[in-house]
This record gives sequence, C-alpha cells and structure tokens, in this order.
Amino acid sequence: GLSSSMLDGLLTGRLDLAVLYNAAPSPELELTPLVEEDLYLVQAAGTPVAAEGITLRELSALPLVIPTRPNAIRMLVEGELANIGCRPRIALEIDGVAAILDLVADGAGCAILSRNAVVTSAHADTLVLSRVHSPRLRTRLSVAISAQRPATLTQQAMRELITQLTGRLLGP
Repeated sequence: GLSSSMLDGLLTGRLDLAVLYNAAPSPELELTPLVEEDLYLVQAAGTPVAAEGITLRELSALPLVIPTRPNAIRMLVEGELANIGCRPRIALEIDGVAAILDLVADGAGCAILSRNAVVTSAHADTLVLSRVHSPRLRTRLSVAISAQRPATLTQQAMRELITQLTGRLLGP
C-alpha cells in the first residue's frame, strides 16, 4: 500500500506495523531505518545517457510517468523540484512500479525509481538508468510501529525479521 495510507492505519490502530518511505519522525511512531537509496532517472534502452547523469533541473523538462499523489517518491520529487523553482512535467500518472516500467519501456516517458526497483523487474534489460544530481534524490525506507500502544512480541520479531531480510537483499 501507499505509505500515507499505511501511516494512517498505524495511527488509527488498523495496522500493527508498516514499511514506509520517507516517514517523518514523530512522537506517535517508533521508526527503525532500513535503507537509504538513490533514485534514478529510468528511460527506455537506446536513449542517450550522459555519463555524469542528469541534474534535477534538466529532469524537470522530461515527461514523467509517475505515481499519483500522495506517493512518497512523487512527493519527494515534487518537493525537491519546488526547492529549485521547478515543477515536474507529468506525462502519465499511474500507480504500481510494474505498470510504470511497462510504460517507460514502451517509450511513454521516463520514471524516477530506485535501482533495485528496476534491476529486479522484468524490464531490466530494456531500460537505462541515469544518476540524478544537483541535488541527489534519495529515499529512506523504515519499519514503523505505533508508539501509542505497547509493542507486542510478534511486532518486535517481525521488525527484526524485516530488518535482517532487507540487509541481505539490499546490502549496506
């Protein structure tokens, strides 16, 4: 699910634990950081790619296939673009990484995603990645538990399992 709806579920007691992107520290949450990842410009293979990557300002001119609000990556991209006085050029809005990558591979636009999201997809060999810089785009993944209720042994065990698995899958 989307981080925003899972956060709401934690705060209202509908969820015991969630893995969230870019969760802001708050007294209502216990956050365990999992990983920080760079975000990349994803384009169809055959697109010329500069060895030094692309600046955030240059990225603002490209047609993006991007999730609908309030997706965490979208909000990060829009916020960072606003910080430099730019806005994203939205080609298509669609939720789901697989659907985004299908559209990018078909030439419908570009995307902003983590390297892991691309290299583990069915389209890994039909896409190219460019590092975004000036500034870099980074996303943070954390396990969250409500601080408003005592954590159960099951929650604690699940948080530890997720932390271990993330370390093995994504590395440092």
